[in-house]
Amino acid sequence: MFELANDKGKRVEISDTGSYMVNSPIINISVSEGVVSDTSEKVISTLTNSDQLFESKDKPSLSHSEQISIKKNLMFIRTHKCGTSTLVDVFYLRGVRKRLNFFMVPYERDINTLDYRSLLPPRPGSVYNMQCRHIIFQPDAEHTIMPKETSLYSTIVRSPVSQFKSAFSFFRNEFKMRLKYGDLSIDALIGHYLDKISEPTEYTAPAISLSINSVAKDLGWDAFNRRMMESTLQEKINAFIEHLDQEMDFVMITDRMDESLIILKEYLGWNMTDIMYLNYNVSPKPKVTLSEETKARILKYQVIDAQIFDHFNKTFELHLHRVGREKVASQVNEFVEMRESFENKCLNKNKTVSNPNASIKWEITEYGKNINVACTFLQNKPSLLTEVITQLQLSQDYTIPIKGQETEPFLMQDIVSKIQRDYDNNEDLV
Repeated sequence: MFELANDKGKRVEISDTGSYMVNSPIINISVSEGVVSDTSEKVISTLTNSDQLFESKDKPSLSHSEQISIKKNLMFIRTHKCGTSTLVDVFYLRGVRKRLNFFMVPYERDINTLDYRSLLPPRPGSVYNMQCRHIIFQPDAEHTIMPKETSLYSTIVRSPVSQFKSAFSFFRNEFKMRLKYGDLSIDALIGHYLDKISEPTEYTAPAISLSINSVAKDLGWDAFNRRMMESTLQEKINAFIEHLDQEMDFVMITDRMDESLIILKEYLGWNMTDIMYLNYNVSPKPKVTLSEETKARILKYQVIDAQIFDHFNKTFELHLHRVGREKVASQVNEFVEMRESFENKCLNKNKTVSNPNASIKWEITEYGKNINVACTFLQNKPSLLTEVITQLQLSQDYTIPIKGQETEPFLMQDIVSKIQRDYDNNEDLV
């Protein structure tokens, strides 16, 4: 038996046999040796043992040079500035269409440590189907709620130079450097920023932030690092990558997004429409090329993330081989055509709307507003969609209309209801 505690003293007890207790204002469940104690009958009235908490049957596997065992549920660990906002929209749309249960806390609170007391309950008699919020990866705890036998464990990594550039701008470090040093080149601004960070040593990495080695942090580096304090930095990185290799069934690559989505689709038994996304925000800034010297310096500081990316960029080739290179290439071509057609129907690229994020945002067409409202759903920020998913799951009935934000130019309950009706009537998304 071990406990997970949060900063308010609430705790979760998890036994070696897989039983667990959740103390929550929303859900209070004790599962042990086939006995269920439920203080809210509405939450989970049909569970009779811990095995029933999870789905155990996979779909028939695909055929290729080797069999691919399809898993029904997805544990996706988000990483900062790796394109995960787009993926969350995709996952949420699938969840709404199929009325899936998300492993999440209410609304837009991210989980730095798993806070079981606030987990939204699944519908009675069902299981958690998906996790796609920002959490720090803690596999021992997460296996208890979404076991690897029935859940695909996945994450996404990005070229460390590209990821740093995105984070440097998004988290306003570029803005702060310009305020202090004036209108210098991007190379000079990055140089000033890195000057303030300690360089890696034989035993220590640079201080981790949202711009430096943030992928490692998201994937659980801090706890792993504390367990290997006497080891050199390289020994810790090697062990950490080996640990991730064992835990992650598939690591996506931001720089190869469409290929990644096709492979993910194959591993989960999804359709092409289940991975459809929109490029609805485009940066108006011209692309900036960094000097080789600046790139080398970024890689020096991104020492953990760089090695994580290099490793999984190589193992990505194994997944391509497993699914079939020709098959993936063919499906990518088909997907690109479908997605572009879908996007052109959804968005009027000749007309933009105001966007507080300073990027270009195209207007939704009448088709996207009234006929295929999945277009409207997909162009929303994950924060609003998280509220939608929260209220759906709290209702315990995924067909109950919910109230959307009054500041939005549409009512989310109408959007959700139409998406579900279209799915129930077998109307294609694209």
